[in-house]
Amino acid sequence: MEAVFVLRQIVAGLAHIAKVAVEAEPADQDQVVVSPHAFDWLRDLYGPHAVVNRPVNPQFITEATEGARYALAHVQGRNRASRVTLTMIGDSPADTCDGDVKLAAARAVAAALGGQMEPAPYRGAHGAVFPA
Repeated sequence: MEAVFVLRQIVAGLAHIAKVAVEAEPADQDQVVVSPHAFDWLRDLYGPHAVVNRPVNPQFITEATEGARYALAHVQGRNRASRVTLTMIGDSPADTCDGDVKLAAARAVAAALGGQMEPAPYRGAHGAVFPA
């Protein structure tokens, strides 16, 4: 199952924007992998010579992976393990803050798995909140 979540939210006067696309498929154990093409959207937006390997990418990969793992652990009613591939990790240089990609990834994975997270993460005034 494929899903995309776009975070577009204003909190305390600040924009928060992130977009994550995922594919989920049955597996023997939960697993999260990142597509080598997760940042190719930069070429679509800025042209074929756009810099895709940016210094910020590792932070966004970490956030997206953590968000996916949170969803795998907190989506209610799951009865099988899943392999989640993060196929696209999108940001907006001026409007993506710490935790935005993590939140978008968690919501995308929950949508791909067809369930709700409990407890559900949210964007608070001081950052993304992932309740234990």
